[in-house]
Formats: sequence, structure tokens, C-alpha cells
Amino acid sequence: MIKFLQNNLKWVLFVMAIFIYSIGAFAQERTITGTVTDAELGETLIGVNITWASDQSKGTVTDIDGKYQITVPDTLSALSFSYVGYSTQVIPITSDVINITLRAGQELAEVVVVGYATQKAREVTSAISSVKEEDFNNGNVNDPIQLIQGKVPGLSITKPGGDPNADYNIRLRGLSTFGANTEPLIIIDGVQGASLKSVDPADIASMDVLRDASAAAIYGTRAASGVIIITTKKGVLGDGKKSSSVEFSTNFTTESIDRKINVLSPDEYKKFPGAVDYGSETDWMDIVTQQGFTQAYNLAVNGATETSNYRVSFNYRKADGVVKSTGFEQFNGRVNITQKALKDMLTFNFNLGATMRDENWAPMDAMGFIANYNPTAPAYGPGNDTSQAASDFVNKWGGYFQAQAFSFNNPLAALEQNIQEGTTKEIVGSIKADLKPIEWLNLGIFYSQSRGNDLKGFYTPKVSYYNATNTEKQGVDNGFARKETEDRFHQLFETTAAFDKDFDRLNVKLLAGYSYQDATTDWYKAAGEGFITDGFSYNNLGAASDIIPNNLSADSYKKGTTLIGFFGRLNLNWDDGVFLTANFRRDGSSMFGENNQWANFPGISAGVDIAKFVEIPQVNRLKVRIGYGETGNLPKDPYLSKLLYNVDDQGSFFYQGEFIQAYKPVRNPNPDLKWEIKKEIDIGLDFMLLNYRLGGSIDYFSSKSSDLILEYRVPVPPYLTEFMWLNVGELSNSGLEFALNYQIFKDTRLKWSTDVNFTYYLDAKLNDITSDIAEGATERFYGELGAPNLTGVYTIKVYEGGPIGDIIAPQYIGIDADSVKQYTGLYGDSIPTAQGSYLVVGNGLPDWQFGWGNTFSYKNFYLNFFLRGTFGHSLVNVNNARYGDPDIINIQGGMGITLDFIDTKGGLQYSDVHVEKANFVKLDNFALGYNFNFEENEYITNLTVFLSGQNLFTITNYSGVDPEVRYGDSNDNDNPLAPGIDRQDTYFSTRSFTLGVKVLF
Repeated sequence: MIKFLQNNLKWVLFVMAIFIYSIGAFAQERTITGTVTDAELGETLIGVNITWASDQSKGTVTDIDGKYQITVPDTLSALSFSYVGYSTQVIPITSDVINITLRAGQELAEVVVVGYATQKAREVTSAISSVKEEDFNNGNVNDPIQLIQGKVPGLSITKPGGDPNADYNIRLRGLSTFGANTEPLIIIDGVQGASLKSVDPADIASMDVLRDASAAAIYGTRAASGVIIITTKKGVLGDGKKSSSVEFSTNFTTESIDRKINVLSPDEYKKFPGAVDYGSETDWMDIVTQQGFTQAYNLAVNGATETSNYRVSFNYRKADGVVKSTGFEQFNGRVNITQKALKDMLTFNFNLGATMRDENWAPMDAMGFIANYNPTAPAYGPGNDTSQAASDFVNKWGGYFQAQAFSFNNPLAALEQNIQEGTTKEIVGSIKADLKPIEWLNLGIFYSQSRGNDLKGFYTPKVSYYNATNTEKQGVDNGFARKETEDRFHQLFETTAAFDKDFDRLNVKLLAGYSYQDATTDWYKAAGEGFITDGFSYNNLGAASDIIPNNLSADSYKKGTTLIGFFGRLNLNWDDGVFLTANFRRDGSSMFGENNQWANFPGISAGVDIAKFVEIPQVNRLKVRIGYGETGNLPKDPYLSKLLYNVDDQGSFFYQGEFIQAYKPVRNPNPDLKWEIKKEIDIGLDFMLLNYRLGGSIDYFSSKSSDLILEYRVPVPPYLTEFMWLNVGELSNSGLEFALNYQIFKDTRLKWSTDVNFTYYLDAKLNDITSDIAEGATERFYGELGAPNLTGVYTIKVYEGGPIGDIIAPQYIGIDADSVKQYTGLYGDSIPTAQGSYLVVGNGLPDWQFGWGNTFSYKNFYLNFFLRGTFGHSLVNVNNARYGDPDIINIQGGMGITLDFIDTKGGLQYSDVHVEKANFVKLDNFALGYNFNFEENEYITNLTVFLSGQNLFTITNYSGVDPEVRYGDSNDNDNPLAPGIDRQDTYFSTRSFTLGVKVLF
């Protein structure tokens, strides 16, 4: 080797030189310089981290002017730019000068809809919750409000049972009125009072909830119960900057009963001395139910250019409920178009949505029939049987078995024989034009028109024993038909002017506007009975031979309202740290007395972000808020301030040779009738910690609603008649709200975020319910249990100074030596019979509620689940109260609770035994999915497959069908003063599983 090196030394030295030179060449460095700025504000950013993309331990930061300089190996391919609160960017090195702009991360750039405008989340000074599409609930969602169920503090969304046609009850921050407007105002793409059924859940991009009055005051007269603003999806550029894209999704859901009614089995029933055995064993719940099935298809075409965008969608849904004869079929279409003109100074937005929905309903009495129908009775008649039973219960009811007794109907026959169906059509269109002649001024005009129609038909055939109109004619071959229709028209015109300008460190926004709304409703009903054939159904009312006894064969009304408003808002933002919002609205309405048709609704709120001025470790935002606002509420009907006449049931009078129908006053005029006013204060704290990974809010609210509108009896004379609508009542509400979101794993392959919200209700009290000019005590009773057996028995007490929703009952104390049930009341009565002596044994409203969601993702897999719980409320189990006593066991069946009293005496008595705590925790949603990405495919961009479940389990001690809160009495027009009554007509609660696919082309 040495000899070789000596002979070839010059070649060895040459090779070594080449090698050393190559190393030097590969080790060459380059210096990169540039400036980093904020993409939105254009300001330079100080302290931005610039590191090697391959090694984040090596790098530099920008200086006071946002400039940087970094020396890197010539072989380095990319730099990483990161800054607190901004999205990290990885930029390829293509030159020695790299200037970039960073965009604020989602936490800073999030936009919230606040009414007539939007605000950045960091500027909001009121209690507003914004839920985006990625945070919506998954699974079998057929009603838009389901998307945010359990997601918003202070917002309760309930629907006892799984009836596919039933609406959800929506309550925000407790009760604000006794009237019909207990639910928040719904606004869809600027259309106020829009129907939730006019939009498909698949078309919704976001839902913003104005929780406090300082924010809702901008909507004045209709906002006392809060505001929910729904924004539908618009056209956007597709992935890879495609000018258009197509989305298709479908899902299939199977549904089954979650909880059953606790009725006596045939063997249990036959233990009672009075039981009548018909020789069969029938599970009525099994017979009247089926496997529910829902299918949904959604197709949307999106497109966008620099000056326009569009989105056209079509949705189809069909659902068959778990109870036979229930379900719906719905078609929905929507077109959203945006077009810019005049060099982007003029923007047009055109939205059009249309829905057609066919529904089939069950006679809800049938749910109650299940609780009391004899479990030994067969579903169908005895046929050719010649026994005594067959002669007593002949096969004349269309083949169904039927014993003739009061309120005793075959549940299956009631469902299958009776027709109850309807069609709803909704069309909503709007156009908005915005002119921006200069950078800081925007002029807007908005017009919307909505039309709706309901057409309903009901028919009870000649062979049906069940006839809700005339129990005296049960068993008479008459047939009964009813048809009704309602037309609705609403139009809204608004114009606005918005000013937005920076003055050094101060940003000023001004909004002024005018609003005009009018609405009409036209309703008609006709009915008849005594048909020669069932073939007409409800389509030939002229063939009826009789009018309906004790009822009108035809009835109709038409009503209209007009509302005019002037509104304005001022927003101040000083240095992104101090914020002020002031709202004002003046409304005038035709629904009130001529002396009080106008009212003012102010709102003001302010906030200071302490973290902007005081450096606190790991604290990115610490905003203290306080707000005060006044909002109003309209009465449930127009003309309540007017003198009303109606037909005098005393007959007619003779005038000028003929008899003239007599009329009489039935309601006194009240020219001083005015708005209900809600005054509310909100104190809140918003926080962002740990580089925006942990965020949340805390709010305390307290409200007082006064001048509430109620109908009272007044003395005659001096008044013309005994009824009059007055501004009398006052109630108060207060509570605490808490929301938290934590991105536990954010920058790893496994990502996990959790969010929780919690609401605690401190007070819901009735302060006043009496008037100097009206007759009436300081307490009222609601929630009559009714016939059979419990006529005149009331379950809810409302009294001045007391909480809303108190449930009253005698207290069951045991059984004496003679097996007689013993009770006590307020005054020690042995058998309290008057509701005045009943004890308060529960309350129908909850003390607190929570929602807890978790989302996991790993590579292309994702998993999320959502738990919801409500605590502190009680329910009157009406089935137990009515059919839970041995004394009612004879031809009828009964509830399982009767076994506890099988050897007792003393007669049927409602008591606290029938009032149960209804605390619950539900697994509302669980979803597992996988995203397939097709980056190289020119046709398919993304495919998502998921499996989800809803209401997978319920943890509760309540023995009824569903422990959900009842916010009103379904037997009393959902009277909000009578919460907590679980009527016997509650639809079964359900559990469902959904398989879905979504494809993006």
C-alpha cells in the first residue's frame, strides 16, 4: 500500500483536493431576509419565530420592524414561521428574500354574527355563542335546532319522545313571558321569524345565539326570549382553487324504542280481584310499534369566481317513526347567489329556499290507550267464535277487538283506522344589495318575502270505535271528517347605513337602519259526520249528513300585524383592548292599544381585555364584560286591545219582520295595552390561555320581565263584559353560565379537543300576578289531570313571590291497620282534596344542565361523542296517577305501580307518589368516521364514511317514557306556567344508528 501511494502520490493528492472542495461546496450557506406582516391589518409583527422546517431548535425572530435575517445551509428546503395566535406557515426557500403575511388563527379571526352585521370574536362585549358547521351534532338530524342541542350555555332544547313530526321546545335563560313567544326569535339569512322547517340542516353553515338583552336589543320588540341567527352555506372555491365543486351526502338510520311504559303484564294484571280476563296475552307496545327507518339525500353544487359565487342544493328526507302511521317525507331546495358589480363596489345577495313536507300523525290519545288497555284482550275481534265473549264483543269494529267503555280504545285500531295527515309548503326569498361607494361606508337594502301553507285532513271511518268528536256516538256508524288550511304571508323591508373607520388606535363603527314588517294569517276549517261511505275520506265534506254536535261545522279567521322599527348601533374598539357597544331600537306595532303603540329598547355593553395591557404568563386573552339591555315581547294574538263581539248563544231577535242573530261583547277594549318589557344585566369573563389552546367564558345574568300580558276577569259593570287583557305580571330570572374548550392534543398525530358548557339557574320567580281592577287571587292552579277519575285535580301552583313550576300534591304517608292509604296535606288533612291544602313536592323546571363533547382524530380517523344532562326537575307521571291504583283495575289494565298497592283500599288518590325526580344523563351522540383523501384524483377530492348513534343510553331513575323537561302543559296549549307534567300521550323515546357517506367532487 505504501509503495502504491509513493508511485501515485500526485493522483492521491488530486483526488483528496477534489473531495475537500466538494465538501466545501456542499457546506455553502445562504442568508435569507424578509419582513413578516399581519395579513388583515398590514402591520408588521414583532417576535415572529422563523426556524428551519427540519429542525425547529435553529432559527431567529423578527425585530421591532418585523424584519428578520437568518443564515441557513444551502441544502435547506423550507422555513417555518410561527407566532402566538396566528396560523403557522411552512414556506419553501425559492429566493434569498422571503416576505410573508401571517393570518390570525381561528381563535382570533373567528367572526360572530351579532345582528345586521358581524364582529370579530375578540371584539364581542355581549353573551353571544357561535357554533360552526364542524361543531354541529352528528347523526340522525332532521330538525335544524338539533345541530346545537346541548352546545350553548343557557339554551335548553328538548323534545320528549321521538315523534318525527314533533317540534323541539327551545328555552333560553329561563322564562321571559307567559304568552306564546317563549322561544327565541329565529332569523335565517336576515329573514326574521322564519320557520325552522324552511331550511334543511345540511344547508346550514353556522348558528349564532344572542343570549343576553344587550345584544338582542337591536331586534327590540321580538327579542325578549333571545335570538338565534342561522346563516346558510354560500359558494366557495373548491380544494385546489377549483372554480366549482359538487357535494353529495346520504345517510340511513334505523330507530328503535329506548324506553317502554311500565304497564302490567297479563299475569300481573290477573292478580287483581276486579280484573277481566279475555284469554289473550298482548304486548300492546310491541303491536303498535315498528322499526323506524330514515333516509336522507343531499346534493349541492358550489361555484365561485373573483366576483361571484353560488350554491344550489337539493335535499330529500323520509322518516318512518317507531309508532305505526307516523312519519314524514320532505323535499327542500335552496339557491344562494352572490354577484359583485361596479368594480366590487356593489354586491347583490339572492337567497331562495323552498320546502314541501308531507306528514302522517298518530292520534296521540293512542299512546295513552296503551297504558290502560287490557293486556289479556286480543288485538282483533273474535271472528267466528260463538262464545259469550264473542256475542258481547262482536267483530263489528273493522275486525279489531273492542269493549265498549268510557275512554277505553284499542290502540292498534286507533292508529290504523284513523287518517291524520297534512302537507306543509314554505317558500322564502330575499334579496340584499350593498353599495360601498367609499371604503368606510356601506349602504344596504334588504327585502324578503315568505309564504307558507298548511293543509290538514282528518278522517275517522264508520267502523271506528275511536271518535274524538263525540264519545256519546261511539259505536254509531257515522264517520267523521275534518279539513283545515292555513295560509301565511310575511314580508320584511329594511335599509341600513354602516360606517367603519379607523382613527389612529380607535376603530369606530356606526349602524343606522329602518325596518318595516307586515304579516297576515288566513285560516279555515270545516267538518262534518254521517257519511254514506268511507271512500270520500276527508275530501267530500258536502256529503256529510250532520254538523258536529256542540261544535261549528265551519270556522275561519284572518288576522294581520304591522311592525315598524328604527334602530342603530355604535361600536368602539380602542387598540384591540377596550370595546364598547351601544344598541337602540324604537318599535311601533299594530298589536297594541292606541295609547301605547311605540316603545324604546336600549342596550349597552363594554369590555376590557386585561391581557392586552398587563402581561400575564400563559394568558392570551382576559376580557371582562358587562352589559345591560331591554327587549320586548309581542302578545300571542293581534287585536287583544280591541272590543270583541261574538255570537250570543241566547239566540236571535226580531227586527223589521225577520229574526236577526244576536251578538254580544266577549272582550273589553284596552287602549293602554303595551309591550312586555324584559330588563337584563349580564356580567361576563372571556379567557384564552396556553397559546389559545384553552378558552372559555363565564356569565352571570339577572333579568326582570314586567308588564306581562294576561287575560283577567273584570267586574261588570263598569266593564261591558267580564274578560280583558291587561299588563300585570312580573317575573324574574337569574343564573350562571360556563363554557370551556380545551385542545388537549393539538400539534400531534393524535388530536383531542374537549368542550363543556354548564348552566345553573339561581332563580325563576313570579313577583306579581294581581291587578287593582281585575278579579283574581294571588295564586292560580294549573295542570288539571282530568277525566277519567281525576277531574278537578290540579298539579301546578303559581303564586306571588314563589318560583315558577311548583308541583303540588297530597303526601302519601302509609297504610293504616285497615289497609287504607293515608295522606297528609298542608293543614294536616287526612285526605286532602282541595289543591289549596296540597304540599309542594317538586318543581317542573331544572336547577342545572350541562353538555360535554369530545373530538378525537388520528390520521384519517375521527371519533366524537356528546353527553348531555339535566338535573333538579320533577315530573308528574300522569299514567301512574291515572292508572296506578288497584281501584281502577277491572275491564281496564294499569301501570306496574299498582302492584305496590294491590292489597290497599281507599279509592284513587293523586299524591306525591306520582311525582318523580327526573334527573338524567344521556349519550346524545357518538360518531366514528374515516376520511379518504384523493389528492391526485381529478374527479373525487374527498370521501367520508361514518357510523353514528343517538340517545345510546339514558341514566335516570324516572320510570316514565322520557325524563326530558316539559316546559309547558301539552293539554293546555303548552302553558309555560304549568311545566313538569308528563301526559299520557308522550311518544316513545328512541335510540337510533346512522350510516352515512359524504363525497366531494
